[in-house]
Amino acid sequence: MTLLRSTFLINTAQDEALLRESIATCGADLVCLDLEDTVHPSKKAQARQLIARLLHDDGLWGRSARGVRLNAVSTPHAHADVTELVREAGDRIDLFLCSKVESPEHVWWVDHLITQTAQTHQVQEHIRLLLGIETAGALTDIDRIATASPRNAALGFAIGDLSISLGIPVGSFLKDRSLYSGDPFHFIRSRINLAAKTAGLQAIDGPWPILNELDVLAEDARWGVMLGMNGKLALSREQVPVIHRAYRPSEAEIAYARRMLASFEQVLAAGDGAGVLDGEFMDPVTLGVCKAILARAEAPM
Repeated sequence: MTLLRSTFLINTAQDEALLRESIATCGADLVCLDLEDTVHPSKKAQARQLIARLLHDDGLWGRSARGVRLNAVSTPHAHADVTELVREAGDRIDLFLCSKVESPEHVWWVDHLITQTAQTHQVQEHIRLLLGIETAGALTDIDRIATASPRNAALGFAIGDLSISLGIPVGSFLKDRSLYSGDPFHFIRSRINLAAKTAGLQAIDGPWPILNELDVLAEDARWGVMLGMNGKLALSREQVPVIHRAYRPSEAEIAYARRMLASFEQVLAAGDGAGVLDGEFMDPVTLGVCKAILARAEAPM
């Protein structure tokens, strides 16, 4: 799967015209239509029908991958979420966001249900999974969760639910960041990233829930970048370009990477394995760092 710098989670309970406009204009790497928290239990069936209809509208999505956030396996809605959407639009779905994953067994359940439904209805599908890490138990068992299925594409940090599970007063911190002089989610981000990278997956950072605090979002996103996260969840269209800018290297970083690569090519041409440029040591590790910078710079804004 392509790099998921921005995953835009959309409230499907809003007016359909606004929903379509949001999908078409957001520019997110992944647009994820919600079947979970933003949809009232009495409206789940109606939301599935709407989502299937939107997934089939090929002119709507642009370059954005198509995703759906499922209800948790522990709810009575998950089975219908998977079977109805795979049956009606399985060939149009790139990814399911699995909420509140508690164990490898939850991942197996979704994986096998996708496969069985697709086989039953002769649907050609390529569905991957983004696994929401939302409880202390999931964080403890994260390595087994990360490797539970070949469909796994990413692990995601659910800031609200996981904070509640761990007893972190996230509401207080969101309103007053001076309460903690740093990032209270440093360990969580690092742990999710470690498990993801060990399993060859992407690590998706949690959203900044106060939608109009774009400057704070930018800083929070940069913290995620520095901890190795691949991208971040967005809750509004306005947040998407802020996240993209945070994950894009600065012009100075890009110029540095190009200069280092050019200099290191000269070092190799001279038959050496290492060198120095402006006092900075260069070796094959430097090459990898610079290539990673330029790869991030090439991602569309």
